[in-house]
Amino acid sequence: MPKPDALTFTLATEDFDVSLLPAHARDRNTPAFRDAVRSYLQDEFKRFGGWSSAQVDAERIELSWTPDRQPPDPLEQIIGKLQRKDYSGAITLLQLFLSDRPNDVNLLYNLGMALSDVGRLAEAEEHLQHVIELAPDHVNARVALGVALQRQNQTARAIEVLNSAVEHAPDHLWAQRNLGACLLSAGQFQEAERCLRKATLINTDDQQSWYGLAQALERLDKTADADAAYRKTIDVDEYSPIAERARDALRAIAQKTFRDRLPGVARPDAVMYCLGAIEKFEKMSPSDVQRTAFEIATLGMKGLNVNDPDQNYQLKSLPGSFSGLHLVCLMYVGFKIIAPEQDIGFDLSKEYGAAKSMHEGKATSE
Repeated sequence: MPKPDALTFTLATEDFDVSLLPAHARDRNTPAFRDAVRSYLQDEFKRFGGWSSAQVDAERIELSWTPDRQPPDPLEQIIGKLQRKDYSGAITLLQLFLSDRPNDVNLLYNLGMALSDVGRLAEAEEHLQHVIELAPDHVNARVALGVALQRQNQTARAIEVLNSAVEHAPDHLWAQRNLGACLLSAGQFQEAERCLRKATLINTDDQQSWYGLAQALERLDKTADADAAYRKTIDVDEYSPIAERARDALRAIAQKTFRDRLPGVARPDAVMYCLGAIEKFEKMSPSDVQRTAFEIATLGMKGLNVNDPDQNYQLKSLPGSFSGLHLVCLMYVGFKIIAPEQDIGFDLSKEYGAAKSMHEGKATSE
């Protein structure tokens, strides 16, 4: 079997990412730079098998590679770099391979994705557009191009491209989700709801789609539906950053609807819950108060429904059943005792103040 032919790749010297090199070798006008580039590239190509050599001058880097008869797929290893977020190394290798195969769809697509992720958006757009010209049915490239355009605040163009992706593949999760996000950004809330709801049907555990849907529903004043979608967002993964944003949104909705019932005045039901908490906690040790407050805070990670009067919650630290509002009042008073500077994310200052006055009045009369 004949030995494989050598392949030659080139890269402009100014395009080599010096962050890949030791600090002392980052000046492109020094022998240390040329030696470090040669060493870096030859080490990288060892992983691909075969034999390689690199030449570096002020204008151009040229690498010659003779692969093994059955070499590993370099693209798989480059994608591994992307998954580890080694963007600089992956981009350098993709650019080198593209110098030999400028119309390779897989190389162009992965380079476009990587450039988009590091913020080199105009270059990403160019490569992804090239993919679509070569392979019009490449839906992932259309989605990636739409994302790159949105990252450049070219929302109208992004929507156009993502609409074309959805037309090619109506059940493509990324296409529906990203189109929904762009429509949401553009203020087209009904259209955003339609796309994001479709995305949640395609994958019922896609947290980003549920969060986007909740945002669209909230913008449309569909408060109850938004509340449910935010809760589903948390159910998918309650420890993710998106879940924390959903909890913040739920607290904001709860606070608004809580105040809307009696704007400007203390809610009598919450006043009585706070009064009961004050009386209960003054008979408990600080450690028991802390245990109850922390238990409620943990339960609240999934969102407490303060507008549902039903007693749907139980605690290990206290007997009985509780409504969401009752638990929030207990937590508010508990933290006022153990950590008064702590903000629980729900303002009950009026109700707590009124309850304290009532409690102090009782003590005085006795």
